[in-house]
Amino acid sequence: MKFKLVFDKSGDEILLETKYNSDLLEFFVNKANQLGNNLFTDDSVVNNEVTPLLNDINSSLSKTNEIFYTLTKTSFRQNDNLLDYLDQEFLNQQHEDWVFSQQNDVDIDCLRFSKNSNEARIGTKLHDMYPDDIRVIKVAEALIKLGYIFPYEEVNLTVHRLEKFFTKNIEFKSNSKWEVFENPYVDNFISNNDIVNFKFGYTYVGRQYYDKWHYFDTELKHKDHYNYETLEWAFQFNLDRPQTIAYSPEFLNWCNQKNVKPITTQIPIGNVVDLEKNLQKYRTMLYNNSRNSNHLSIVIN
Repeated sequence: MKFKLVFDKSGDEILLETKYNSDLLEFFVNKANQLGNNLFTDDSVVNNEVTPLLNDINSSLSKTNEIFYTLTKTSFRQNDNLLDYLDQEFLNQQHEDWVFSQQNDVDIDCLRFSKNSNEARIGTKLHDMYPDDIRVIKVAEALIKLGYIFPYEEVNLTVHRLEKFFTKNIEFKSNSKWEVFENPYVDNFISNNDIVNFKFGYTYVGRQYYDKWHYFDTELKHKDHYNYETLEWAFQFNLDRPQTIAYSPEFLNWCNQKNVKPITTQIPIGNVVDLEKNLQKYRTMLYNNSRNSNHLSIVIN
């Protein structure tokens, strides 16, 4: 079953397809429409977290490039438009460039005797820090001596922070989030450890059966269960690469022994259609709509 996340004001859409629990999603959307709860917001979480990351990645590149070309005759690419840093191909290329940049050597005397006054100044500064028998050093060592190692390392680390943000689950909730309601599919919904882009995640109190098993309530002695008997007006969304992840044989064996369903910390629903092809587009879409405090609705095709 196909469905869309449609943002108000902008009209932006993200197309998804169910993988599990289509009936539950259809029930959820119909009931949300009936009660006027089909307007969800991330409370500007994407804007509040991504804006500093975009600034950080640009700042680390700017600061590093102040010195890097002088030392190596190369520099890291920067983007005039901060949103271009949401392009995964750029991030992959930057990561590669940073990794191999560490192989660069810095020739102290070559710098010191350069006709370029800035190169000569830096070469002289490095010369004063090393004995005469050390004339060639690695670029990272030079950056430590010159006080640029932090922004240089941030060139790499900011890539990972930005990537990881969009793989984590972003909660979208309605104003009536805590008005919980009965799950009519409590006896037959599917729960698993898959990575999916759209799911009903665990935000309620209590433990699922997987938690019970994992944390050694092996005999189910304690009664603090929550196995999605009720649902909230909220869902979780990410732009991670979907994966099928099976339960362990040990957990399934325990479920059989205890005659309980395998239930973990999510009810998986579905995945974004053509995610890889549209990754930058959807990252930008989430960011812009969060920045403008736009709500979204779930629309079943």
